Parts: sequence; structure tokens; C-alpha cells
Amino acid sequence: MLQKKLHIPLNLPLTLNDEIEVNEAITNLIKSIQNCNKIGAKSTFIMYEDFFSKKTSKYIKNNLNFFLKNIIPIIFQSRHKKEGLYQLLRLVDNIVFNFSYIDALKTNMFIYKNLSKVLSFSGHITNVVSKDVKLLEILQPDYGFRLNGNKTFYKNSFEKIGTSNFNEEVLLDTLRRTHRLLKFQILFALINNDIDVKRAATEFSLLAEATIDFSLQVINKKNLIEHNLVCKDFSIIAYGRFGTNSMTANSDVDLVFVYGGKFQKNIYIGIFKQLIKILSTKTTEGYIYEVDTKLKPSGKFGPVACTYENFQKYHEIESFAWEKIALKKARVINDGTFSKKVKNLIDKLMAIPISDSDITEEIHKMRIKKNENESIPNGFKKKSPANWFETKYVGGGQRDLEFLMYFYRNKTDLIPRYEIDKNKLFCKKMENVFFKTDQIVNICFFDKKQSHLPNDAINILIKEVNVKDLGSLKSMIIQGKIEIFKLLNQILESKLIK
Repeated sequence: MLQKKLHIPLNLPLTLNDEIEVNEAITNLIKSIQNCNKIGAKSTFIMYEDFFSKKTSKYIKNNLNFFLKNIIPIIFQSRHKKEGLYQLLRLVDNIVFNFSYIDALKTNMFIYKNLSKVLSFSGHITNVVSKDVKLLEILQPDYGFRLNGNKTFYKNSFEKIGTSNFNEEVLLDTLRRTHRLLKFQILFALINNDIDVKRAATEFSLLAEATIDFSLQVINKKNLIEHNLVCKDFSIIAYGRFGTNSMTANSDVDLVFVYGGKFQKNIYIGIFKQLIKILSTKTTEGYIYEVDTKLKPSGKFGPVACTYENFQKYHEIESFAWEKIALKKARVINDGTFSKKVKNLIDKLMAIPISDSDITEEIHKMRIKKNENESIPNGFKKKSPANWFETKYVGGGQRDLEFLMYFYRNKTDLIPRYEIDKNKLFCKKMENVFFKTDQIVNICFFDKKQSHLPNDAINILIKEVNVKDLGSLKSMIIQGKIEIFKLLNQILESKLIK
């Protein structure tokens, strides 16, 4: 029997030099996968059969071999069979002791073609599908396409979760399974070309909204039962990708909580802490979202929520210029009279002018702090270059682009007028490229990234960005980051000189 999971990279390594540390049997198996064109489907099946036969019971072995014997030829028909076979290895490793999952695979041969698409795409999405046998239903050819660009679809799914007998552990696990099912439907719709990247981002955001709506219903019901309390004068503000309806498969949710004055402070704090717990507590079914609240007026370490008056005062008098820019992409995500009041306040706060001097000084300080944090006190260590597809935490990436676009939109006197229109077009183009790249990368990886993307992911990205090939895609992103970094530096230097 398998004593522990195979700890191998999420996606097929390009080489076996430094990326992988496994035993000789697995190393040989991966080498065979990389040479699958030479050995053929039949020999590949024998290889898999032999590898798992010593680690499974007779009952599992028979059902597993039936599955392998039928899906391997289907994977061999795909354009990128190496990735598919590699993920098949990882899938079986994840489910090998799940009797009901193995049974479902044997009795549902008609899903093999769609399962092959999942396996050929990425290790992250393979991990998702391996967590719950119910996800296989979405791969059925006659499964109705249900995404409609409306939050109601997700809300209706959550409403089916019973909350009459409140059991926190059962409820959290059920909520996580439901969320995973809905999320997987978006993921498969994207890799199956039913929706494009932009639509997927919208669907991820709608799913997050519906999840929070349902979580608030649970909290309100619990407070009514336990404390005879109905609290409505609070508001939840979404920032970042959630705020702009452009979430990725792995986005966290940036939230700020604002409340009124009808109840004592601890009542509101309790509601917001319960919401964070529902979303981010890890159970046997995992967690739903990481919740980031650092954009609140009190920062990382202060109270989890603030009053309406504190929120207003902070952004009128005390907030940094970068926070004012972040607020321009924020939105209120829960309904009610108080939320309308907060929304009107945000509209007014967005109109407050931002000083060019303040924002340039803050960007300069951010870069100094970043460099200090990256310094290595115990000897010199050369920093490895960022992957070509990394667009978030790199120079010339998404943050630099956001600052650059702010300057161009506001027609600052730091930029010659004749350059603004041309550079605005360039920035819009790169914003679209970065957005789509980020979406695809987050379907390929969960946290730690390897140095390459799977071929199917690259093909979707090439199509979405409308370039000729991988070389053109890499060049566009790398040169784009260089140009963004240069253009922003020119603005900062011109201000610092003045």
C-alpha cells in the first residue's frame, strides 16, 4: 500500500535536474512519460499497472486497471499527452484509497474525454477534481451549461444547504464542498472553451459575492436564534480584484468592514469575525478564501472593523495617496440602506484630488522598502530572475502599471502632452495582457510556481492575447514590463528632480 503521497511538482518538469526530488521508481516513470511517443499507449498502461499494482488491494487494482486501460488511449489522442499522463499519475496517487471515487471512474466511461482535458491542462485543476467525486458530474457530456453571468445561479446553489439544525462543522464542510463544485464548473467551462478569460473572472467574482451573501445569512440567523438580534447597519467593501470583478481562480478577498452605531461595537466586530471564520477557517474540506483586511484604516494590526465616521475621516484626512487610488477600484458588496450610505460616501471620497507629489514620494518609499526586505544579511545570494509570466510582484508589473495608468488618466504635468495618448494605449494593452496572464497562471498553480506553464494553458493565453506563438507572448510580456518600469521611472525622476 502507498505509505505517503508522491511529492512531485505540480506540473510536468521540463528536466529532472533540480526541480524534482523523488525515488528512482518515480524518476523512471516520469522519464518514460516524457518519452511516451516512443513506447506507445499499451506499454504506458503496463507501466502504470505495474507501478500501482504493488501498492493497492486486489479490489482497487481491478477497478483502477479498468480505468487506466481505457483513459490512457484517450490521453494519447490529445495534443499534449505528456502533461495528461503526468497528471494521471498525480490523480491516481490522490484517489488510490478512495473506493467510491475509483468505482465512479470505472462506471462512468463517458466522462473520460472531458477528464482527459482536465488532466492535460494543469496540476492545480487536477488537484481540485481529485478532492470530490461529485465533481465528475460536471464532466458528463450531457451536463447542462449553467453559468449565466448572474449571481442568482450561485445563490440558488447555496440556498440548498440546510441551516435549520445549526452544526458549525457540518455547515462549514458543506459550504466548502458546494463552493468547490461551483468553482470547478467555472474552471472546466474555461478549459473547455465554453467561456473566455474575462467571463471566467466575472464568474469567480459573482461566486465570491454569493458566498459572502450566504455566509451573512448564516450569521444573521445564528444571531437571531442565540441573541434575538437583527443587525443591518454595516457594510462590506471589496477592494482589489474582487472590487473590480476580475478575480482569479485563487484570489483572496480584500475586505473592509464599516459599521453604524445602533449596537455596541462588539456586536459588529463579532459579525465580521464570524464572516472571516466561515470563509477562511481550514477544515477537512479545506478553506474557501483567504481574507485580507489590511486596507482598513487601522492597518494590519488594528480592529477588524471601523465606524462610518472613522472611515470617512481617515480617507478625507489621513489616508495615503496609494490608498486613495485603491479606493477608486473598491465597491460595496452587500445590500441595505446603510450600504447605500457607504456607497455614496465612497463616490464622494473618490472625487478627492490626489497629489502628484505625494504619490511619487510614496512609490519611491515602497521601492526602497522592497529592496530592504529583499536584502540577505548573512552573505550574498544572487536572486533568481522572475518567471516571464510573473506580472504581480515584479518591477514593471501590475502595481507599477496601476500607478502609471493613474498618471496618464489624470493628465499630470509630469508627462509631456504628446506622449500621453500613445502611452495610454500601450498601458491599456498591457493591462489586458497582464490580466489574462494572471488568470491562466492561477489555474496552473496554487502558490509556489514552477518555471514554465503547461502547453494547453499557453495555447489559451496565446489565443486570448492574440499573438503568434509562445516566443511572441514571452517577448510581449518581458518587453512590456521593461517599458512600464522605464516610463514610471521617468515620471518619478522628473518629480524628484523638481
